[in-house]
Amino acid sequence: MAYQIFKNSKNNNTKYKNNNKIEKVGKDMAWCFRNIRRHMCMLMRQNFAKSCEKKLNDQINMELKACHQYLAMAYHFDRSDISSPGLHGFFLRASAEEREHAEKMMTYVNKRGGLIVLSSVPEPLPCFASSLAALKHALQMELEVNRHLLDLHALAGKEADPNLCDFIEANFLQEQVDGQKILADYISQLERAQNDVGAYLFDKYMAGGMHPAK
Repeated sequence: MAYQIFKNSKNNNTKYKNNNKIEKVGKDMAWCFRNIRRHMCMLMRQNFAKSCEKKLNDQINMELKACHQYLAMAYHFDRSDISSPGLHGFFLRASAEEREHAEKMMTYVNKRGGLIVLSSVPEPLPCFASSLAALKHALQMELEVNRHLLDLHALAGKEADPNLCDFIEANFLQEQVDGQKILADYISQLERAQNDVGAYLFDKYMAGGMHPAK
């Protein structure tokens, strides 16, 4: 009886070791296939500097940060004690646009044979003292995003990457300027209102997204 128990225990240990070996081989093969796929991706990579790839990943994460902040702002103005449907819709569209920018950049990184690296998104500001404070915060955020875009464009020029320069110029630069102008206009209009009725009318009649229709 004792011999049988010992024999069964030995067989179980052998099976356990064999399973571990199979699992290790499986992981090694998966790692190998990942490396092969990565190598195939690198085969089509041309004139895409690592510095540009890193800066582009930073821009992607900045766009996603803006997306989350606009989403938080949108639902702050959707609260029953705030009830500003105009600003709710405005910031909701702005959030969708920032996400679209990030996705467009991620698609571009893949086209160039790069590697997308997403970082954790910082916690957005949950509420604002007034509509004016929210719009001013949005403008500062857009100026920061635009500054980083201009730095990315300058780096692409320095690295002699005309394709990246064209991608930034064609898809983002003018749109950023348009968005900043709209926010500045809204801030000026709301500053002139100076009372609750003016703020109510501003929210009621504001229309359109961060950027004008094309």
